[in-house]
Amino acid sequence: MNAPGKTAILAAVIIIVTLAVPAVGQPERGIQVGQGIEPRQLKTIDRENIMLPVEEGLTVVLFWSTWSPRSKPALELWKKYGDLYKEHSVSVLTVNAENQHMEADDIQKIEDYMSLNDVALPVIVDSGLELFNEIGIIVLPTVLFFKPDGTLDYKYAGLPTSAELDLKGDLEEKLGIAREPSEEEKVTRGKLDYQPKNNALLFYNMGKRIHEKGFPEKARAKYIEALQKDPEYTDPLRSLEGLFFAKGRTPEARESLEDLLTASGLEEIIGNISMEGDIQAGEEQAAGQISAPEDTLQAAQAPATATTPETKELTPMERMKLLMEKNKK
Repeated sequence: MNAPGKTAILAAVIIIVTLAVPAVGQPERGIQVGQGIEPRQLKTIDRENIMLPVEEGLTVVLFWSTWSPRSKPALELWKKYGDLYKEHSVSVLTVNAENQHMEADDIQKIEDYMSLNDVALPVIVDSGLELFNEIGIIVLPTVLFFKPDGTLDYKYAGLPTSAELDLKGDLEEKLGIAREPSEEEKVTRGKLDYQPKNNALLFYNMGKRIHEKGFPEKARAKYIEALQKDPEYTDPLRSLEGLFFAKGRTPEARESLEDLLTASGLEEIIGNISMEGDIQAGEEQAAGQISAPEDTLQAAQAPATATTPETKELTPMERMKLLMEKNKK
């Protein structure tokens, strides 16, 4: 290949990376623990008024969607904990982040999902993904704890195997009722916990902390390091799934994750990627997927004529869809 051809390819790669990856050292968006949102009154899908956060006690806010396979167990878990800790002034609200633009069909889909899965928690529909973007959600499901003044007190992204015990312990700590785990809980924890090798747990925990602070790209690198230390340790892989499948388990998203694992020398664990909830080709629209604006895709696909990186502000959803289109090539 001649030098001009190589230059054009390099420029195209630079353009894609610039669009897809936040600047090093800069948080992607949203608020971090210790920061806050303005309290506001919202309406549930049943048209009832509700305050976010509630005026007293701790407000638990769960972001979810119908197309996220881990949302169902997250909804069930927080219904159980909402009932269990109600006497400690815990209020559980949920926010559905279905699509960037909500249509009547989307509302019907949410209502059907709620009926089918017996969702008994209040559901706020995040039209335009306003709360999603204001808070800076990067994985669904994600749970947050808010103080009455709107201060974010806690963030937990995803729902790994250990989430039920992790969240229970963290909630009790925030409520000031932390206790020693029961013998039954210790046995359960022992069954769930795999003992990672070669300090893989250290890198995984680093990734989780970085992830919670809003740096998904840096967190991804730590999850990969954890897997390189111990390929049998599944929690980092599940966290990577949460990042790559944040808007649905599409063939394109799976291919992107497989490419990353292969490039990281971890092709032997590709078979360990969960198949639960995978979307088959052609079903993306039914799962709430939308295409990036046509002019955005055309700009990304246009032949590169210079090596200067292009910058264009994209929404998180547009960025994801642009990468999906790129992976189809």
